[in-house]
Amino acid sequence: MREKIGKLLHKLGYMGLLVIIYLASKLFFRLKVEGRKNIPENTDDLVITSTHSSYWDPPLIGITFGLLQKIHFIAREGLLENPIFSLPVRTYSTTINRDDFGKKDLINMLKAFKQKGPICVFPEGTTSEGSPPKSGTVRLAEKTNRRFLPLKIEYGRSPTEFPFFWAPAEVTIGPPIDLEDLKRPSTGKDEGEEPAPKATNDKEKVDYQELSVKLMDHIRQL
Repeated sequence: MREKIGKLLHKLGYMGLLVIIYLASKLFFRLKVEGRKNIPENTDDLVITSTHSSYWDPPLIGITFGLLQKIHFIAREGLLENPIFSLPVRTYSTTINRDDFGKKDLINMLKAFKQKGPICVFPEGTTSEGSPPKSGTVRLAEKTNRRFLPLKIEYGRSPTEFPFFWAPAEVTIGPPIDLEDLKRPSTGKDEGEEPAPKATNDKEKVDYQELSVKLMDHIRQL
């Protein structure tokens, strides 16, 4: 009984937080969402993989999926030191030490991936432009049989820049991608271009870093 009450309060708290974020976003952004039809009815096996250029990314993803769809985020441990983000991050995220990723971080991420409901990961792990994606997202998706839901967020400007507020922002959601789809070699599109060779041995070593780069390239092209 106590556990059920705890889960209910946890969900109500998430919904209340989203209402506040939604009202704030109406002031700060002119948000446009493309591709909502690509969100499947059953989201339990999804890893929402998104670009990351602003601290606004997680809140906007939350309101994009709505009040009834609670998303569990993988977040950088350093956010716990921020008095604004600390409580929501601690309550609705699994935090990892991005700069010194260890066994404890891997175990925590694996636990998060095994729970029901969608997980949201930013493979680049930082808002710094040009950071290479980490391979952990692809590895854990493989271990837990999750699909990727690619998502791109673009901002016209910051809402704190003149003329202030109502900054244009767009969220684009692509169709889910299976890991096997990601592993499939790309084929040449230009006339005369040879298609990439297909793997002939299922036991070949998987280059997870290469797959992570391929995933992010796909997301940026949405």
